[in-house]
Amino acid sequence: MSHDDQVRKLGKKFTRACHANFGPMLLAMHVKGFRGVPHLTLSFTSPITALSGLNGTGKSTIAQLAACAFRQPDGYALLRFYVAHFFPVSPADPHPFAADAEVHYTYATEGHSTPQQLTVKRAAKEWSGYKRQPQRATHYIGFTQFIPKVERRDMSVYGARTLELGETRQLQPQAAQHVARILGLPYDQLAFTDVRTTTKSSKLAMASRGGQTYSENHMGFGEGRVVYMVNTLETAPPKSLILLEEPETSLHGDAQVRLAQYLVDVANRRGHQIILTTHSAAILGQFGRESVVYLRRTPENGVTATHGLSTYQIDSHLQREGRIPDGITICVEDAFARCLTTWIFRTTDPDLLSGCTFLEIGGGQEIPGAVKLLRNAKRRTVGLSDGDMPHDGAGGVITLPGSLPPEKEVFFHPAVKDYFARAPFNVDITETLAGVADHHNYAKVIADRLMLDPTAIASDACRAYVEAHESADFFSLTDYVRSEVGDRR
Repeated sequence: MSHDDQVRKLGKKFTRACHANFGPMLLAMHVKGFRGVPHLTLSFTSPITALSGLNGTGKSTIAQLAACAFRQPDGYALLRFYVAHFFPVSPADPHPFAADAEVHYTYATEGHSTPQQLTVKRAAKEWSGYKRQPQRATHYIGFTQFIPKVERRDMSVYGARTLELGETRQLQPQAAQHVARILGLPYDQLAFTDVRTTTKSSKLAMASRGGQTYSENHMGFGEGRVVYMVNTLETAPPKSLILLEEPETSLHGDAQVRLAQYLVDVANRRGHQIILTTHSAAILGQFGRESVVYLRRTPENGVTATHGLSTYQIDSHLQREGRIPDGITICVEDAFARCLTTWIFRTTDPDLLSGCTFLEIGGGQEIPGAVKLLRNAKRRTVGLSDGDMPHDGAGGVITLPGSLPPEKEVFFHPAVKDYFARAPFNVDITETLAGVADHHNYAKVIADRLMLDPTAIASDACRAYVEAHESADFFSLTDYVRSEVGDRR
C-alpha cells in the first residue's frame, strides 16, 4: 500500500469508527490561563495531530496538557501525568498559570455521537477533575527520553571498567526494521541489554551492523532517539496516546520523511493517537491536511489554531523572511491588480496569502504565456487577468472581479467613493477623475491632490472595495486558486 493510501486509510478509520479504531481518544481541548496559552480551543480531527508554529506559541504547553488527559490503565507500569508535573509553582516560577486556569477535555466515546467532557481546574491549592477521566496508556516522549549517556555522566560511561552485562532483549523484528528504514542503516540486530556496576543498574541500547557491535554510548543523538522512540511506539499497548516533542531533531531530511511515514503506519496498525510538535516541513508534508494545526499568537495575547494549512503556507509563516521557493506564484498585470488581490486574499482567506510571490507581468495579454512558462518550470502558478481581458480559468488564468479594469471597478464603486468623500479626505472621486484618460493614473491623480503616496491611496481604495463585499463574493476566485495550485499536503 502506498503512503498516500495509508494517509487516506487513516482518515477513513477516524471518520467511520473513531472509538472502535482508536479508543477514547482526545477530540478537543479548551485551554485557559496556562503559560504561553492564555486561551485556545483546539480540535483533533485525525489520529495524528502535528502542532506547528513559531517559538512561543504554546506547542509544548498543549502537548503537556494533552498528556494529562487520561488515567494510566490499572496495573500499568508507568505513572500517570498530572498538570502539576509540567507546571510546578516555585520561587523561580511563582505564577505558571492564572488563578482561574483550566483545561476542558472532550473524548471520543462508544458510538462517537455522545462525547465525554470534563474539566481539570485549580481548586484551592490542588488540581481537581481527574477522577472521571478515561483510562488510556499515555507516553510522553520529550527530549529526555534519549540523552546521550556521556552527557549525563552515566555509570555506563564513567563506570565502564566495572560494568557488567546482563540479559539482552532483542527489539521486535518489525521495530528493528522500522528503525533501519527510518535511519537508512543496515542493522544486523538491535537490542537492549541490562547493565550494572557494583551500586547501580541501567539498560543500554545495542546495535550490530557491518560486523561491529556498539552501544548507544557510540550512537549519535538522532540514531539513539529513533531507537527509543520506535521501541516505545511498538511496545506500548494498542490504542495508546503518544506525545512527541520535535521528533525531527538531529535527523536529516530524508530520515524525517521516513519517520513521518512510519508514524502514519503505526497509527494505522496499532490504533495510537499521536500528537507531536514540529517545525519540519518534511514531516508535515507526509500527513493529511486534517493532521496539520498551525498555532499563532493574536494581538489580544491569545493563541489561535488554524487547521489544514499546506506545507508551503506553514513554511512561509515559520520562515517569514525571504522568498519561499515552493509557494504560489500569482501573475498579475500591475501593482494595482496585486494590491486588490492581496486585499481579497487577506480578507477572505488570509492563509492563502501565505507563501505567495506576486509577479507583475505588465500586460494582460502576456499573463497566459507567463503562467505556461512558469508551470513548465514546475512552479505552482496562477494568472489573474484584469476584468477587461476576461479568462475562463483555462490554462491557469482567471479574471479578477468585475468586467472593467480593476482601477475602474474599485475607484468608482459606491463604497470607495463614499470612503474618500468623508473626512479626512473630502474628495469627490467622480469629479477628480473626470478628465483622467488612463485608468492606470487614477491612484496618482488622487494622491497628488491629497499630497499622499499613490500606494497608500491604492491600498485604502482596495480595502474599502473588498470590505464592502461579502466574503462569499470572492470564494469563486480563492477556490479557483486553491484548486489550480493543488490542495497538497
